[in-house]
Amino acid sequence: MNKIILTLLLTTVFALSANAQNCVNSSRCDELGYTKTATDCAGLDTLVCPFDENKVFCVFSEKSCEVGDILYENKKCYVKAIDGKTAIGVVFNAAKRLAIAMEQIGPSWEQGRRYVDIPTLENCSSATTDCAPSGKTNTAKIIAYGKENAIQYPAAEYCGSYSTAGTSEGDWFLPSPAELLLLSASYNTVNETFAILKIQNISPGGYYWSSSELNSSTAFALNPSSGAVTEGTKHLNSIVRCVLEF
Repeated sequence: MNKIILTLLLTTVFALSANAQNCVNSSRCDELGYTKTATDCAGLDTLVCPFDENKVFCVFSEKSCEVGDILYENKKCYVKAIDGKTAIGVVFNAAKRLAIAMEQIGPSWEQGRRYVDIPTLENCSSATTDCAPSGKTNTAKIIAYGKENAIQYPAAEYCGSYSTAGTSEGDWFLPSPAELLLLSASYNTVNETFAILKIQNISPGGYYWSSSELNSSTAFALNPSSGAVTEGTKHLNSIVRCVLEF
């Protein structure tokens, strides 16, 4: 009988000791910064607290940029929002290192009804991936031509002056038709990230201005959700979301 009682006493002591140790360990983990769970760090590397394996630290290590990644002001890509860092866009093409801006507006391509064919612009007879002028080059040409001829080009001017933490005026641009088609190919993935960030998504029914004309009165616009292209009259309002090559 005495042996049984002694065994029960020892078992109880060890159990109490273990529970007390767990309380201390959990507190020590919090003090050391291990405040997350594995679920909190989904998609990231983790460091496990040496005192409690249920407490971890999320490691936001540099990674190769992939479609849907969040681009931060340091031009690094992460899969989750990071406290203390400023997100500036979402990657929609990893090979060309292109990111779409967080904000969008709805201006006209050209102010008024001037309907001028910009002679230096790289244009397309149709908006396909085979016609791939540089949106950044075209944006600069549109702005320059407007200044020289006292014509306002709100869509291009907005992107030419757009800036964020870590970027300056002239870094962002009005995308070409081919660049908008690349965005269309990543439409769902990009919008999933915007939902995580609680940012306005790429409009499913909207048409986005490109930086390429068809002729003096129309410019190409594209619906990213379907990839459909239209020839928009320049003085009408459509959507603009700027692009960054990082």
